[in-house]
Amino acid sequence: MFKKKIKAQSDENTLINTSVYTADYILGKALDIGENILRCGGESHRIEDTIERICTAYGAVHTDVFALPSLVVAGIRMADGTTASQVRRVYKTSNNMYKLDEMNSISREVCSGAISLEDVEDKIYTALHTKPFPKYLSIVGGIIAAGGFAVFFGGNLWDALAAAIAGFFVSVMNRHKIKLMNKMLYTVAQSFVGAICGLLLVHFGIGQNIDMVMIGTIMLLIPGLAFGNAVRDLLFGDTVSGIIQLVQAVLTAVMVAFGYIVAIMFFGVVF
Repeated sequence: MFKKKIKAQSDENTLINTSVYTADYILGKALDIGENILRCGGESHRIEDTIERICTAYGAVHTDVFALPSLVVAGIRMADGTTASQVRRVYKTSNNMYKLDEMNSISREVCSGAISLEDVEDKIYTALHTKPFPKYLSIVGGIIAAGGFAVFFGGNLWDALAAAIAGFFVSVMNRHKIKLMNKMLYTVAQSFVGAICGLLLVHFGIGQNIDMVMIGTIMLLIPGLAFGNAVRDLLFGDTVSGIIQLVQAVLTAVMVAFGYIVAIMFFGVVF
């Protein structure tokens, strides 16, 4: 009964929209949403499901989608036999839950017919350029998180203060990234700055336990969400995507550790 209801709704959408849009146009708009879901940190199966649902809602009888952390490939066949295929290459991704939720909302509105495909571009532009909170709040969050983790792992209030100060510099670097710099190299630079700040603060008496201060700052850099996404993709059966993200998470963790090691060695030589 439920499947019949879904099919009836799909057929109704097909009658409304198939004669208006070409296969290439439908697929292009679906990929616009899917590409931005990928850019905002969405998982592979979400991207594939979103594109398939949009194309089906607009008359596609067959849809194939393959999504990786840096690539989306899709093809559709319409009821009249016309076909279309497109590829989107994504070079930069980030974890932005607000924008990801906005993209999901747009996809649901498209599938339900609440907005037309002509409005998708404007909706995406609005979602990408809307700021849900002031920029400085992310820096405040980093300060609180670094200090809180220092206390959580056994540090005192002085350690929390030192970790919070070091967390400020790490958060500022995270907020104002140098676009031309390699991502892995920038991770090393962030780790180095965070570790050096912690070491200097303890050296001058603001913090007391350097290990707690470092733990507080390093928690801002650990790719926990990326690792979780990789495991989730593996559990959903997206093996290739999961393995790629797992390798990226491990490499990031190695770069973080390398930055701290360099900072400790540098500090030991200078002081």
